[in-house]
This record gives sequence, structure tokens and C-alpha cells, in this order.
Amino acid sequence: MDATYLDSFVDALIDDLVPVPPEGDVGPGLGRLVDCPRPVVDDEALWGVLAAAVSARNLLDFVIAAAVAAAERAGVPERRHLRTGADLLKLLGMAPGAAARAVRVGRAASSLPALTIAQRLGGIGIEFADAVGKGVAHVESRAPLSDEDRATVVRALMVQTSPAEVAAKARAIAIDRVASLAPVEQRGVPVAEDTALNEMTLVQNAEGRYEATLDLDVTTGEELCAALDPLCRPVPLPDGSPDPRSIDARRAEALGQVLRTYLSQARRPMSGGVLPHVTLIRPVAPGASGEVVDRLGFGGPVSAATAELIGCDATLTSVIVDHAGVPLDVGRAQRLFTPAIRKALAVRDGGCAHPGCGRPVSWCDAHHIQPWSAGGTTSVDNGVLLCRLHHSLIHHGGWQVYLGRDRHPWFIPPHTPGEREPAHLRSHTRRTMTDLPTAA
Repeated sequence: MDATYLDSFVDALIDDLVPVPPEGDVGPGLGRLVDCPRPVVDDEALWGVLAAAVSARNLLDFVIAAAVAAAERAGVPERRHLRTGADLLKLLGMAPGAAARAVRVGRAASSLPALTIAQRLGGIGIEFADAVGKGVAHVESRAPLSDEDRATVVRALMVQTSPAEVAAKARAIAIDRVASLAPVEQRGVPVAEDTALNEMTLVQNAEGRYEATLDLDVTTGEELCAALDPLCRPVPLPDGSPDPRSIDARRAEALGQVLRTYLSQARRPMSGGVLPHVTLIRPVAPGASGEVVDRLGFGGPVSAATAELIGCDATLTSVIVDHAGVPLDVGRAQRLFTPAIRKALAVRDGGCAHPGCGRPVSWCDAHHIQPWSAGGTTSVDNGVLLCRLHHSLIHHGGWQVYLGRDRHPWFIPPHTPGEREPAHLRSHTRRTMTDLPTAA
């Protein structure tokens, strides 16, 4: 087969996929099936089209991988002043990631005959073939493989159902082979289990946000997943619709909860002779620049609303400084709401009091309804439990909260000043809309 056959195939496929005209019958062509299928009648035909198209796609991917490997062996990239076959494919319009994958699969084909046969039949996609090739390379990097051993590994990997399962199976095979073949004194620590390779980068970007990347051994990663899992499950909205937060957003919120839980308990390592805590620096007079801006010990400047949020209910040291930055008062390094008051709030609110939330008490901050800085007291009647998400909405999102005549929290949604005030919403645990003290 040469390029002429491929061109003929592509031309025939394009002709068969022409759009269906608005009137007239185009016959039993592929275009009719794709553009205007008839329920039930065309099920088998469409299924056949899908199966044939997937097989053709797999086969063409194999042709690309085999052709680019042959091009590398023939020195085509060098003659065109390119470095590798991947550059050749990118020049032809292929995406960089797909080009690199095709090159890997093409280079590995000669040593994996069983995999190549399956690809030639169109039964294996290039993503799966790439995963098998990587899996074999992973095993071989840890224990030598004969041709027979390599074929056995390929067969074991090909019965998996996804690239992720292929990778996990390859790691298991590598661990088993090292344990069975290498003497104890020669066994190295598997890369996935080597804590010496653990790394974490933490930088603050220009907007003041923190960006982190983690590279953890499998045990530490498992501990992280176990800590985050119960805290990052989706929570439906009050109307029953799905949680709109992405899994990444839920994980980030869960990590924040883990950190706040850690900082709130006393049994933790010391830092500089004291327990680690959040330090909020609050100037009482303008500094040299004429500004009065709150700032954190590590993170730097923060808005007044965030400073009030942090000061509501946190294990922190609030340091009051003068215009020159000299500390005037170091406050109290303890929770502003005592355990007894938090217990009372837990009984009354039953978790996050924001309408429709109800996250557990252990996830919640105790918020001062009248801010502490404005003379608000630390009491049950001036407190409400809020999860960090809804605590932020009170400080940043325009929501208001007050204690009703029933001595339960009531919420006012954001609204434009001067417009009609929206209906007030009861707290999550209230079952009735009345504010009578005897209401449930």
C-alpha cells in the first residue's frame, strides 16, 4: 500500500460523509445515517459505522506510528533539518502530544510483536498501545526481561481495560519480579515508594495567591487522598441540583479544612518555641505610605473583609502595630469563641447555618454577627456557624446575617442598596419560615 491507496480511501470516505441536502433522498449512504438517523431502524447500521470507524482510526494511528518509525530509520527528519520524527509529524499538523505518542509506539513496535499484531487488526487504540509500551519499559527498567518474559508481560498488560489499569498492572509486575529475582541486598526502593524523591513547590504569584505542586511517594499520596476524600465529596444545592463546584475546587476547599483543623488543635510541632499559627498584623495608624492595610505573616497584604473573616474564629495572633510597624499589642493566641460557646452554637445551628448548606460542625468557623472590631461580643447571640465557603460570602459576597426574634440566624441575600430588600431566608436547620420563638 502506498499514498495513492490512502488518498483513494480518504476521498471515498469524504464522499460518503457529504451533508444531507434539505430535500431529496440521498440513499443508504453514510451521510444519511450520521446526519439524520431514524430511531430503532438504523441502530445496527449506526453501530456498524461506529465499530468500523474506530477500527479504521486505530489502524490509521498504527500506520502513522509505523511510518514515522521508518522515516526515522531512513534519516528523513535529519535531511529536512529536523531533530526527530515527532518534529516531522508536527510539521504535518499533528499536535505535539499526539506526535510524541506516535513516535514512542512506532519505536517500540519491533520489540512487542503481540501488540503490533493487535494494532494491525485495528483492535487496539494508540493510547492503549502507548500505555502497554510504557508498562513494559517500566518493568524492564527494574528487572531484565527475555523475549519470552517480554511477551508474557505484554499479554498480562493487554487484558487490562484502560491505560490507567495498564500502568498499575505494570507497577505490580515490576514489584513482583524484583522481589522474586533480586537478592534482598540488591533490591532498591521502587520509585513510587521512595520518600527521598518527595518534593513540594510553594510560590506566591503576582495576585497574592499561592500556587503549589506536589510530587509524593505513594504512601504519602494515599494519606493525602484519605484526608481529603470525606471533605471533598459533592454537596447538592438546596433545590437538589448537583454541586456546581469542580472536583479541583472541592479538593482545594478540603485542603483548607484539613489545615484549619490542624492549626486548631494543640498537639502539633512547635515552631520557634510556639505552636504554629496564623499571624494577622493590623496597623492602628497610617504607615509611611499613608495606607492602613492589614497583612498576614507569610502572605502579605489582605483586604479588610478577609482580615475580619480570619479574625472571626481562628487560632491566630493578632499583632497591633503603630505607624512605624512597632508592635503595640500581641492580642491573645487562642480561639475567640470558647469551646463552650461553640458547643452551644453547634446545638442551635447543627452545622453551617447558611440556607441549604448544613456542612458538619467540624467544618465550620464561628462568625461574629456584629464584628469583633466594631464592639461585637463573643456570645451565642452574636455568633453563627458557617463553613468557609459561606463565611466568605458573608464577608465578600454581600450576604447579611442577623439573629431573629426566634434567636436563630436569618439571612438576607445580596441586593443593590435602594432596591426592595429580598425575602429573608431561615437558617439551614429551621423547618418553618416563621420567626416565632416556639417555632421548630
